[in-house]
Parts: sequence; C-alpha cells; structure tokens
Amino acid sequence: MKTTPAVSALALALACAMGASNANAQVQPIRVDGDVQSSVTQLGWTVDGPFALRRIELVVRNPHDRPLEATVRLPLAANERLRGYALDVEGRMRDAVPVERVQARVAFEEVERRGVDPALAEKDADNSYRIRVFPVPAHGERRVRIEVASLGERRACGWEHTLAGGLPASSTLQASATVSLMLAHGGDAGLAWTRRGNGYTTQWAASGARGARTVCIHAPAGDAAFVSRFDDGLQMHWLEVPVTHARATTATAFPSRLEIVWDASYSMLGKDRRAELELLANYLRGHPVDLTLRILRESVQTTRLRIATPSDIDALIARLRAEQADGATALTAWQADPRAERVLVFSDAVATLPGPTPANAHVPVFVISRGIGNPALARWLTRSGGQVLDLSTTSGDAALRALTDAPALSARLGPLDGNWHLERVAANSGALRGCHVANAPSTPPQLRLMQRSASGTTIRSHGSDNARTSELAAFWCATWQAEDLEAQPEHNRTQLAELGQRFGVPNAETSLLVLETDADYIRNGILPPEADASLHAEVMAARAAAEADKAKAWADNRVAIAAGWQARIDWWNTRFPKDAPPAPKIAGEGDEAPTGDAAMRREERNQEYSQLSSVIPPPSPPPPAPSAMAAADAAPMEAPLADAAQPPAYRSNAVALNAPGTATANAASPAITMQLQALAMDSPYIAQLQTAQDATTLYQRYLDLRSQYGQSPAFHFDMAQRLFELHDPVLGWRVLSNLVELMPTQQAALRLVAYRLQEAGMQAQAIALLRRIVLIAPDEPQSFRDLALALSSPATCREALDLFQHVVDSPWDSRFADIGLIALAERNDLRTRCPNASIRDAGEPTALALPVGLRVILRWDLNDTDIDLHVTDPNNEEVHYAHRSSYQGGALSRDFTGGYGPEEFILRDPKPGDYQVSVVYFGSRLAQLARGATINISLQTGFGTPGVKQQTISMRLLERTGNVLVGRFHVTANGQLEVAPAPAGPDTAD
Repeated sequence: MKTTPAVSALALALACAMGASNANAQVQPIRVDGDVQSSVTQLGWTVDGPFALRRIELVVRNPHDRPLEATVRLPLAANERLRGYALDVEGRMRDAVPVERVQARVAFEEVERRGVDPALAEKDADNSYRIRVFPVPAHGERRVRIEVASLGERRACGWEHTLAGGLPASSTLQASATVSLMLAHGGDAGLAWTRRGNGYTTQWAASGARGARTVCIHAPAGDAAFVSRFDDGLQMHWLEVPVTHARATTATAFPSRLEIVWDASYSMLGKDRRAELELLANYLRGHPVDLTLRILRESVQTTRLRIATPSDIDALIARLRAEQADGATALTAWQADPRAERVLVFSDAVATLPGPTPANAHVPVFVISRGIGNPALARWLTRSGGQVLDLSTTSGDAALRALTDAPALSARLGPLDGNWHLERVAANSGALRGCHVANAPSTPPQLRLMQRSASGTTIRSHGSDNARTSELAAFWCATWQAEDLEAQPEHNRTQLAELGQRFGVPNAETSLLVLETDADYIRNGILPPEADASLHAEVMAARAAAEADKAKAWADNRVAIAAGWQARIDWWNTRFPKDAPPAPKIAGEGDEAPTGDAAMRREERNQEYSQLSSVIPPPSPPPPAPSAMAAADAAPMEAPLADAAQPPAYRSNAVALNAPGTATANAASPAITMQLQALAMDSPYIAQLQTAQDATTLYQRYLDLRSQYGQSPAFHFDMAQRLFELHDPVLGWRVLSNLVELMPTQQAALRLVAYRLQEAGMQAQAIALLRRIVLIAPDEPQSFRDLALALSSPATCREALDLFQHVVDSPWDSRFADIGLIALAERNDLRTRCPNASIRDAGEPTALALPVGLRVILRWDLNDTDIDLHVTDPNNEEVHYAHRSSYQGGALSRDFTGGYGPEEFILRDPKPGDYQVSVVYFGSRLAQLARGATINISLQTGFGTPGVKQQTISMRLLERTGNVLVGRFHVTANGQLEVAPAPAGPDTAD
C-alpha cells in the first residue's frame, strides 16, 4: 500500500477518539412498549461449536385497571436471528408456530378481539423483531420466553462467542452458559467452568451495565461442515472455510473515480459514526480522486468533488459530520454512478421507502456501518465483488485492509451456483460461510473459492466432508436462503412463506404465532406445536371446511352486494321533501335496532357520547362572499350539479330511474362553499410550531425539539403539516417521511403519510406507499380501496377499476361494514371518467352510476378504532350512526367500529343552506400517534358523473375529545364549489 503524508488534524482527532479496534458487537437492550412494566428473569446460553442459542425469559406486568397490549422490541446484532419464542398460557409455556404472515395477523386480531391470549412475532426491516402480546391482564402479568440464535467468529483460538444479554441498564440477574465441545479458553477472568459430561457449564452475575462475556470453543484447523437431511430428499450442507494463510501483501489499485453514499436518514440520529469517518479519512489519505458524493435521505442528493489535499479530506469529513440525520431511507432510489470504479456505501443497509431492489453495480460495492440492520440487502449490494464491513465487529485496521487489499478469501458465484447461499461473499479474516440447499444432490456439493496468500492466488473447491448433523445449522441455512429470496420479495413470496413455515424462520412472509386453545388453532386452521394425531386431523378438516366456506362466502357476497345496490337505487329514485320537517325526528327512530353484543356496544357508546360531547351549536349564518383576492385563493371548482343528477344511459328494463327532483325553483344549480376547521392540539411544542412564519425557522426549531419529542410519530406529523402550510414541500416530505423510518411495516403509519402526500399533490410517493400497504395488509379492504382512489386518473384508471372490483367481490370480515357497496359506488363513479375500460357487470343494475349532489366520505388510519361521522343539515337535523337518514333524504352508511372506515354520507339534491360536518372519536386500543388518530375527509359534488369535484383534508384527533367540528358547507345557487378560508381559531363542541 502506498505510503502517505502525515495525518491531517481532523483525521488525527478522529483516530485518537476511536482507537484501533472495536472487537465486539454492541447488542441493544430489549424494550417493551406499552403502559406496562417489564423485567428479565432468566438468561442463559447453549453453545455448540459455531452456533449459540440465547434464551431470555421476561415478565410483563400491567399495573392498571384495564387489560393492555404490550409489544416486546428485540433489536439484534448482524450475527443474530430470532429462533422462536413461547408465551405462558394457563401457567404453561406454549411455543409459537410459524404461520403465513397475513394468516397469522388475521388469527391474532380475531382471537384478540375475543379478549383471549394470543401473541404474534414479526420481523421488521432492520434485523429487529416485535412480539405483540395481548392481553396483559389488569394488575396481572405475562411471561415470554425468547430464543435468539447467533454465530461465533472464527478466531485463532477457535469459535469465539460474545455472550451479550441485551438487558436493560438497570437489570441484574444470574446468567448461565453451557458448551458442548472442548473449551479453547474459558473467556473472561472470573468465569468458573464446571465439567459436565462432554461439555462445561458456568454461571455469573449479569447486568445491563456490565459488558459482554466471551468464550472460545475448540475448532478444527481446516474446514468445518454440518449437514441436515430430510425425509423428502432435501439436504442442507453448512460449510465454513477459515482463512488459513497470511493475507496478501499486494494492494488493489486505488480508483481514479470513487463514489461515496452517506446515509443521513433519521435512523442515523444519535449514532456514533466516528469509526466510519475515521476509516474514510484513512482510506482517502494520499490518493487524489474524483469523488461522487451522494447524501441519502428520503431522496438522493448528488455533489461531485475533487479530493487532492489533506484539507480537502478535512472539509469532506466536516461536511459529513454536519449532515443532519433526518428523513426516511430511499436506498432503493440509488443507482451507482457508471463512471465510478468503486463505491463505498456508509449505511446500515435498511431501505425504509418502497421501491425495487437496487440493481447490482458493475464495480465493487462496500457496505460500511457500525451495525448492519439488513444483512440480506447488504449482501445483495456487495455481490459485484465488494464486502460488508460491520465496524461493530471489525477493527478499523481490518476494515482498511479490506478496502485496500484483495480479500484473503472470496467466492464468485456463477449461474450454476444458485443453490449456494453465503453469509457474505468475501472474508478478510475469520472465515467464509455458506449453505448448499437442494434436493438430494447427486454428488457432494462443492464451493469454489479464491484464496490469496503471500505466495499468490489459488482456486480450490471445498466440500462438506466429515459433516455432523445440527438443527441450528439447518436454521441458518434456511435463514440465509430466505434472506437471498428477500432481495427480490415480489417474485419470491410463495417460496418465502413455505420456507419460513417449514423451518420456523420469521421473514417477510412468515410470522410466529401463539394461540390460547386447541379450538383457536382448529378454527384458524393452524397446526399447534406438538399436535397429536387427533388434533392434526381436526385442523386438516377445519382447513378443508374453510375452503368450502370461502366459496360459499363469495357467492353470498355477490347476492348481498346486488341487494344492497338495489336498496341504493330505491333510495336514489325516492323524491324527498325539501321543506321544513314537521317535527324533529327522534334519534334512532326508523333505524335498525341492534341486538345482543351490538346493542350493548351501542348503549355503551351512547353513554360515552352523552358524557363526552355537547350538541353542536346551530349552523352559523352563511359566510360572506369572499373578496376578489380571497376568491382567487379559494380555488373555485366547477360543479355542474344540475347535470350531476342525470343518470347514465341504461339499456335494461330491470329498474326504472326517475328524473332528478329540484329543491326549489331558484336552486336548480346549487354550489357548496366549505370552511375547514383546524383542531387545537395539546402537545407542548404546538405553540412554537404556530409562531414560526417561514419554513427555515420552523425546521431549525424542529431540529432543536427532536431530542425531546423525536420518538413521537405525532411530533413529526404536526411539524410536517406546518411545513406544508408554509409552502415547503421538500422539508415537509423529509419530516413526514420520518414516520416511515420509525414504522416502515405498520400500515397505520404508511396510510397517514400517504393521505398527507396526496393532499400535497405528491402522488408518486403516495402511490408507492399504498402499494406497500397492499402487500403488508392484503386482508384489509382499505388497502385496495386506498390504492384504487389514488390511481383514479385516466392513465391508471384500468388498474383502479380492478382494485375496486376486488373490494366489491371479496367477502370481507363483517366489521368492514358496507365497504363493498361504497367501493361499488366509487367504481361506477370512476367508470364515468374511464369509458373505454370494461367492467364485468356492464348493463346490470350494479353498473349504474347514481349521481349525488353532495357526498362526504370519512376514513382514518388506525385499525380497531371507533370514529363516527356526523352531518347536520339546514333543517338542523343531525345524521349519525344512530340516526342514519334525514328528512330531506341524506343517508349514512352503517357504523364502522372495527377498522379504518370508510363512513359515507350521500344526499342526492342538497337543500340550500348551511351544513356542518363533525366527527366523534371514541377511542382506539391502537392509538399510537400521541393517543390520537388521523382522519381523512373528502367533500364531493357531482359524484357519479365525469364532472365530479372534491376537496380533501387530513387532521389528527385525540381520543375522547368530544364532537369536533371539521367543516361548514353552504349550498347556494352560484354554480361553483369554493373552498373558503378556515376560521381563525379552533371550534369544538366542548
């Protein structure tokens, strides 16, 4: 390697701060979310050669008077994976079983609603896992046992294992370890090992404040191999090839053009990145280079630089240190500079924004970070010949050698090597590991590797000779195979699900589930752990019955949709009076009478309603006509309501459509003006948010407040909302995208972000998130409906119609009230603007677009949430869940208490006068956004015609804040829809 001048001042400071080495991974502590208390009660390891299994048992306690859900957060190091877990059920620990991801979540939520005891473990995007437990009983506790598999490092002593418990800082307990092979050394001083059979055991006092212990197990001098064979012929050959020669002394040529990708996303906030900066400074020292610098956040910013002097290096390092960590990670938006000869990606390889997996670069790519969050994506990025350099387990000197010297041991997988799945493609020290997975290979599998030494380069084939069996070896083979498949998840969903279920590997398509009783397993068609023959037969029979029930449900749904649509046609054909009603209608009169649990639930909500809200005051007088300037800002929208009521041509005589009626002689062409109402929030930062009058000032305040409120999704939403109001969509999107960074796999967060992006006109980003939601939650009709609404433009209307059709045709759970009928109305409305696209029921009554003059549609972002839509008309008659039809013909869809909405209000011919829209948020067990939910309300005119117009807003509500006024509408005769300025202050009924 070329000798270089003295270290520059900044690089020297970094080197002194970091030291020469950082040998062991930093295991992050387990965290339990929810208003509960937790403690670790047991901690132990079983070590078998290169494999280790950590067992943690924790107790979650609920000090409150109501049952709660708790979420155990398990962040793991790059060499760790979740192996399994168990939950106490009636005093006995019940092991989780692998289940297809969507089926597992549906079963969890179905059982959860009945108040019994499920638990669900899912893999997140950053090599962390979350285990949802419900219920933790009031003043009670639950026990959870977790198993984490890990791999030791190949050292001179053998296989060295780091025994890090991941305990909270305040935890102290007795830990234990058992090893099954000969000890090479006993690890830290003070560990007293006792011989037991062919192995050894030890105990010690562990605490969250104490560093990790180490132990080294004897390993063979050469290759190590393990094998697993299965009855169906599948074989898994696990192979480890150690680096046995001194590293090569010849350096690789330094590139003349270099690309650096610097991850400055929100997940990097607070991380110690000195080791990365020190490595970069040392690598660049003495090498003039043309540099392409990419700053990676929610977008990729590119700068081209010339690095020629130590001061240039100092300036670059100072710039990277000053980059504010903010925004989601758009790693999928990055493509390597075709002119670069080498790429250094300083990132944990966690891509939180959706997009296709980055294509392989044609030059070596090195992924460098202190902790790799997504090992699978990191490996994918380095397949072109680079390496993954985890600075939590690799010293700075070793990482520098990996960048400057040819790798001591590397693999080049060709098209015939598709059955090999490697932990990494190159190793500079330690070993290279991989698995061959195939059905009964005709010959022992061989892996060709290039090994460099001082005497030159040799290519040798390595096989799994003298292999012994190991269950954990099979687990790691399945894990690496799944992670290779996850690099292209769209194409491998079925294989991922099958692999995960067979080997208990949580992945993008497989979760781990615990249910309470045999009946729960039978009802959901899930095989429990250790099922006997009788129970196995019952589960298989339940699966067959479920398939028959599914076919019947689809047929019944078609009949129900046709009947529901006929009822809507009958309503549309009815002429409702537009004069004053003779007397106020009694709430609930004429509506269906609920029975059983529904009646009890409604009575409870009525009592809550009477306590939470007072009656909204009568509608205010019509707002004055806006001035010329205000009218220009109000963005008038043409709304030809006289034409809106004309039905489309209909060729069948199955039903007759009446001509539209008119309310009064001078109201044949009414229009609606709307005043949107902002809700006052109670967060302490709101005052600072409102006083900032420019985006730059607000963003600086936001950066100052992050340390205090940064883990609250509501904080980021509120700040982003204000940035959009201040007309800075770039910063608004950056801050809003932090919700995706914080919760990349939670559909509630993604829905919230997508709704706000649609308001801001950022359709491409919104559609990408909505497509991800379809993959995350295909069991929820809102996933398809939301995407269909976003795709309702001429270029994509064909896809949107198909999505609406899926919502209409599918027999959804009964808690998704009326969503099939609402989607049918929206499909027919879109069909008026997508005339060349065919629909299956063309010419049938269900294909009729039934135009309405006024439509209000409410949806929200949280599952299992109860929010009600209220509309008050000029007769001062309030339509809501218990009084769903009005004197003048307003109609409200059925109450939606178990999902995300929608609730729909329609009025064919709106009577001139003042209207008010309000919502009542009763509450949600899943209100993660600062105990609130975000609603999305659209006001539409001309719905069901090519001239439909709408205005949409999103706003955040707090639980139990009463009847909140959202907007006022005024029907006039001027023929336009104008959005008037919102009132200056908050307005609620409380």
